[in-house]
Amino acid sequence: MNRLRILASAAMMVAALLPGMAQQGGRKVCVVTGELNGFPASLVNIVRYGEDHRFYSDTIPIRDGRFSYELEADGSTIYDLTASKDGRGLFVHFFAEEGAVHIKFHPDSVADVITSTPLNTEKRRVETATDTITGNAFARREAIEAAGRDLTEPARRLFELRKSINDRDSIKAIEAEMRRMFDEGRVYTPEYEAAEKAIGEAFRRQFEARCRYAVEHPGPVGLYFLQEAAASELADTALVRRAVEEVYVKKYPAAYATRWLQGWLAGCNTGVGGRYFDFTAPDLSGTDHTLSAEIKGKVALIDLWGSWCGSCRWHSKALIPVYNKYRDRGFTIVGVAREFHDSRAMKKAIERDGYPWLNLLELDDRLGIWTKYGVGNAGGARFLVGRDGRILAINPDAAQVEAFLEKEL
Repeated sequence: MNRLRILASAAMMVAALLPGMAQQGGRKVCVVTGELNGFPASLVNIVRYGEDHRFYSDTIPIRDGRFSYELEADGSTIYDLTASKDGRGLFVHFFAEEGAVHIKFHPDSVADVITSTPLNTEKRRVETATDTITGNAFARREAIEAAGRDLTEPARRLFELRKSINDRDSIKAIEAEMRRMFDEGRVYTPEYEAAEKAIGEAFRRQFEARCRYAVEHPGPVGLYFLQEAAASELADTALVRRAVEEVYVKKYPAAYATRWLQGWLAGCNTGVGGRYFDFTAPDLSGTDHTLSAEIKGKVALIDLWGSWCGSCRWHSKALIPVYNKYRDRGFTIVGVAREFHDSRAMKKAIERDGYPWLNLLELDDRLGIWTKYGVGNAGGARFLVGRDGRILAINPDAAQVEAFLEKEL
C-alpha cells in the first residue's frame, strides 16, 4: 500500500482526537476527480500539504485528460495536488472532506476547486475576500505593461534586436548584454519596479489578513492559512507564533499542520546568533543519542546530510581531515542522515565515505529535524555551534570551519 494511502487511513484515527473535525467510526471518503482542460500535463501527483513531493507523493493516473482518486476523509488534512509537465506545474490545495471534490485545471491560470464541502467552501470564501488585496496591485502592474512602460528604452531596443537576430555568436553577445543589464538593474523602469514592490507588500498584507482570520476563527481553515503564510516565507512570525502557541497547540495538537508549524517556528530560531535545536535520534544500531549531551562543552558542527544528496556528502567528506586535526582540541561533529524507507543506503554511504564521527538517523522525517532547522525540503545543511550553544555559522565549508577552529581552539 502506498505511504500516502496509509497516512490517509491513519488520519481517520487521528481525527478522533480533533474536536469537531470528524466523527469516530465509519469510513468517510473524499472522492477527488479532475480534468486537465487543455493543460498538457504528463503527471498528476498528490501529497499532504507541507510534505516533500520527492518522497511522499502518490501518482494519479491520467486517462483522456481526466483523473480520479480516493482519500480517507478526516475533514482536517489538506492536500497539495499538482499537474506537471517538463518542469512546469499547476497546483491546488483542498481539504479531504467527505464528499466530492472536482479539480478543473486551466492552461494559463490557477485551478478551480469545485465542491460544496464546508471547509473547502469556507477556505474559498476567505481566499476570495482577501484576493482583492493583491488584485489591485496586479492590475497596476498589468496596466504598466500594456502601456509599454515596463522596460527601459535600452532594454526594449535590445529585446527587439534579439528577435531579429539568427547568428549564433550575435545571439550570445546580446544575451550576455541582457544578463549584464539585469545584474545592473537597467532592464525595468522605476515605475515598473515600484509596481513589483507593491505586489510583494500586497502579498504580505494578504497573508496577514488570513492569519488574523486564523486567530479570530480557530479551526482547520485558519490552521491552513497559518501554514500557507509560513510556507510562503512572508508570514508575520510573531503573529503565527502567538496563534499556534495560544490556540492551535491546545485545540488541535494532533493535526499535521500544527506539528508542521511547531517545526517551522523552531526553525525560525536557528539563524546565526540563535540557539541550536536539541533532539534525540538513534544511530544505526538503534541506540538513542541526545544532541546536547554529545556536544556539551565543545565547538560542534551539526551536519545534516543524506545518502542521496551528492553535494552534502562532498561537504561531509571534506570535513574529515578537519575533524581529525581538531577532535582532541574540543571540536566534534554530529551527522544526521535524512533517509527514507530504511537505513541501508545511509550505512553504505558511511562505509564508502569513511565518516569517523557519530551519525544519527532521521527516518521518514519522523522527528521533523530538517523543518526545525529551517531547511525544509533541502538536501542538507551544516550548523557550526559554539560552546555556549549559539550558532556561529550556517553552511560553512571545510576551510571556513578550520579557520574558525584555528582561531578559537
